[in-house]
Amino acid sequence: MMGIEAYRAFRKLEARAILVSVLIIPVLVAVWIVGCNGPFDPRAPLEQQLVVFSVLSTDRNVQFVRVNSNYMPVGFDPNTYDADNSVRDASVSLTGDGKFLTFRDTTVARPDTSRYNFPMRMYTLGNFVPQRGKSYNMLVSTPSLGVASASVSVPAKSTIVLDDASWIRLSDPITRKPEESIQFNVDLSPIAKGYAYHLYIYYDVLKNARWQEERFELPLTPSPEDTSYSLGSPEYFPLTQSPQSNKAFVQFKVGYLQTIIKKLTKVQYSDTHLIYKWIVLVVLQADQNLFGYYKSLRTYQDPLSIRLDQPLYSKIDGGIGLVGAYTLDSLTFILPENFNGNR
Repeated sequence: MMGIEAYRAFRKLEARAILVSVLIIPVLVAVWIVGCNGPFDPRAPLEQQLVVFSVLSTDRNVQFVRVNSNYMPVGFDPNTYDADNSVRDASVSLTGDGKFLTFRDTTVARPDTSRYNFPMRMYTLGNFVPQRGKSYNMLVSTPSLGVASASVSVPAKSTIVLDDASWIRLSDPITRKPEESIQFNVDLSPIAKGYAYHLYIYYDVLKNARWQEERFELPLTPSPEDTSYSLGSPEYFPLTQSPQSNKAFVQFKVGYLQTIIKKLTKVQYSDTHLIYKWIVLVVLQADQNLFGYYKSLRTYQDPLSIRLDQPLYSKIDGGIGLVGAYTLDSLTFILPENFNGNR
């Protein structure tokens, strides 16, 4: 049991502690109030950097690079910033596959002028298609912001094979059962980190005495399966991580192809001439840089996550941004002249 003297000493210490708390709390409150009266800006000082964006592609013979500097808006809304921060004194080059290529400075019209009302400045390289399976290094040099560089490896060509039974189903889909499948087997490049595919039916339609080419994309079969094969809420295959086996199994339902042909033939173009030409499967393969950037933008965009620190994906040495690549390969199935729906 505690003695009388010890008890009295304990009570004195307790009283002093209460007194100190009573004195400190008002001081802290006063400091907090004074601090709130001063300006508060959570932004760090802006460190000028090169911002480089380029996606090399095998489906065009002109490649583009955008070179900008980072910026800090006056307020906290970046959408209010409408100044031109493009870099005009950059030297942009591409090396690889035994070549040294130089981009030239140019401007192109901006498709959307709601935020910026001036043309886009970019660097272009004409008459060049990156070779599948090759690696390239991009170098951006400026007198004002230094040097930035990045390396990219272009995926090799994919191999697309149409299932034997699917040949008959594509030749005359109207007479087939809607639940039958159209199947493709795809061998992807080991370099590819992501892939996507789309199946289109191409046709010519007579409009105002002129033939025009159009196409319609077949949707995927949702889960659970829609046995009505409605086009009301179509689903399409997104850019997805490549399987470790580098083999993809692609499948569509004949029922959706039937619905599209009926829609075009009997509803949309019922009073004009229509000729169905071919069906094309297009396979896109994304390299590590492009797929990593795409994935970083979408990883946390789900209804259950709240993130205030979305990660910045960048593979640029000496700057920030993206230098990636993708390839496009396709398999075309020519439709017969007596295809059901031609007229």
